[in-house]
Amino acid sequence: MTKVREGRVTLEVPQYDKDIYPREKWSTHTIEEYADALRAGAQFPPIILEDGTDKILDGVHRWKAYLKYQAEYSEHEAQAQLIPDGNDWAQAPTEIAVEWHQVPEGIPALLYAASMSARHGDRLTGAERKALARKIFTDNPDFTLETLTEYLPVSKSSASDYVADIRARRKEAQTMVALRLDRLGWTQDEIAEATGVSQPNLKRDILYQIPELENDIKKLLVSGIPPLDVAERYNMPLILVWAISLAGLTDAQRMTKLNINVQPYDVWHFTKCHELFGSEHPGRIPGDLVAHALYFFTEPGDTVVDPMAGSGTTQDVCLAMGRKCYAYDIDDRHGRPDTISHNIAKDGWPDRVKKADLIFWDPPYFQKMDKLNIGDDGYIDGSISGLERAEYLAFFGQRLAEARAMVRKGTRLTFLMSDWDDDTGEREGIFLWDYANILDAAGWKLRRHIQTPLSTQQVHPDIVNKFRSSRRLARLERYLLVAEA
Repeated sequence: MTKVREGRVTLEVPQYDKDIYPREKWSTHTIEEYADALRAGAQFPPIILEDGTDKILDGVHRWKAYLKYQAEYSEHEAQAQLIPDGNDWAQAPTEIAVEWHQVPEGIPALLYAASMSARHGDRLTGAERKALARKIFTDNPDFTLETLTEYLPVSKSSASDYVADIRARRKEAQTMVALRLDRLGWTQDEIAEATGVSQPNLKRDILYQIPELENDIKKLLVSGIPPLDVAERYNMPLILVWAISLAGLTDAQRMTKLNINVQPYDVWHFTKCHELFGSEHPGRIPGDLVAHALYFFTEPGDTVVDPMAGSGTTQDVCLAMGRKCYAYDIDDRHGRPDTISHNIAKDGWPDRVKKADLIFWDPPYFQKMDKLNIGDDGYIDGSISGLERAEYLAFFGQRLAEARAMVRKGTRLTFLMSDWDDDTGEREGIFLWDYANILDAAGWKLRRHIQTPLSTQQVHPDIVNKFRSSRRLARLERYLLVAEA
């Protein structure tokens, strides 16, 4: 117990917060009994408040009894003025005694409040203790039974029974995240931060299981069980099953297993997005395109950095192709543990770009963001797509120069971009050579460009007819510029 100070306050000061009240509901019977005691002049122990917030940690029944008695006393006093000698109640208090407690660091206020009830007779029921334990473990992923039982009056074995299923599901989810990030080359400190598990617990409880888990999955796959069935059996993302299945194979063998036909040309045609890689997202690109970039411009074990990862296509392809990967984005709609929240437009390149063997950059294209595609199904506010032309180009000039100064000599950059031309003629267009000039000015050596056109199948027939009748050209061209530091 950490009493900070004590004093007296008016009844308006204490704040009731149901999220830190450990009982399912308060007892009206108890409130009535307390109020009756006040009529007889009873004195109550101080109400416990959280220091800094004045939220009630212990004493909700007493506080409500004070409020009830104060309201009743006012009514009784008014009636007593009409009946001589009728006011025989104790004076309703205008102030009450309180103690302010500092909730210990790392301890939920809810749990600390529950520990207060252990000091008096009106203790938590078994059902309330169970519900509280489950809430604590649901809201605090790295909480331990030892800490719980230090504050909650319950045995460790009972507490373990209360939360066994929550701990099992959490550990399973943390293991899947750890497996993903470990395969992407993240350090133990980075994995610990992403999973919310302390590094000692991560190493002891999760990472040690991964080799055995991978061996079990390999045995199932070798026995002929399809990857999808294995994924469902282990409640595992399908891409992780594939990553384990493909481990140890050459790049050519991986591409064959993934049913990706290697196109050894400077024109790559992809008709649709590979279902294994990424999910629906504005401007989503085929995972086959990323796979080709890795096939031709990296080696197994290389580190790939994607500064604008979108739905995670690059990370998924890196898992399948045996590459390490750090990916970033300002859009967190997909909730991926392998996408780090980072705004390259405001904060520049993260330090991890210094490790990159390849930067794969697929930025939002100019003027793709408008009022019709912002939000759940489109770009989010803050996308560089909405910048003015000069700002848009200046952004790439600044960031490409910055990246060149940070990376090692020989680091490669693949930059996916489309031309833009203004049909109204009011603004100057942005073309492939503009980006090539920016790369050159930033110190990158342009090695080649590859055409990666959009498929005509991706253009709705109504759009085709509209362009045909208006004598306009729809944009299908797209280029991958390949440069080297």
